[in-house]
Amino acid sequence: MLDAIEKIDIQLFFLINRGGQNDVFDWFMPFMSDLSNFYIPLTIFWLFLVLKKNVTYRTVAVAILILISLSEWLSTDVLKPAVNRPRPFHSQSHVHLYDRMSKTWQVTPVLASTIRNESHAMPSSHATNIFAAAVFLSAFLKRSWPLFYLIAVLVGYSRVYLGVHYPFDVVCGAIAGTVCGLLLIWSCRHIIGIIESKRTG
Repeated sequence: MLDAIEKIDIQLFFLINRGGQNDVFDWFMPFMSDLSNFYIPLTIFWLFLVLKKNVTYRTVAVAILILISLSEWLSTDVLKPAVNRPRPFHSQSHVHLYDRMSKTWQVTPVLASTIRNESHAMPSSHATNIFAAAVFLSAFLKRSWPLFYLIAVLVGYSRVYLGVHYPFDVVCGAIAGTVCGLLLIWSCRHIIGIIESKRTG
């Protein structure tokens, strides 16, 4: 069963990574995958929440910081070492791989054997973090949910296109991120309820 799932995962990987290759995506996907491109708008958005004289917005702002730490810890420190899955370029030949340092593309050579314990693939931390944010923010900014999920899907897709994750790595990251997001939604609403009840009481 697991072998069949892994085979499907590899086929989907090459369908996206090689089959979907084009000049537009070769530019756009590295942009979407570089989370530093979101730092400025996210900082402005976070400051907007903090400066609003609103209990919900300020609680959400604090919760966002906790959410980022939680999702990153769960993905990087807990799940990745436990699963210990090599990245595609450490386990497959002829991967369409983006080098983020030199900002260039290459096709990896034939791989003699799988390289283990150098870099972990499952789950995708990008997917975990971005889906955690999408789920959480959609609960409090309901009108913007299509934008949040569109960004999350594009970031997840970009990780496969860049050759650094398998599709199931992204799916597992999305699931882990969703769990983190739901946990923080519940906690945040509980705290907001306590604060508002004290104000009215």
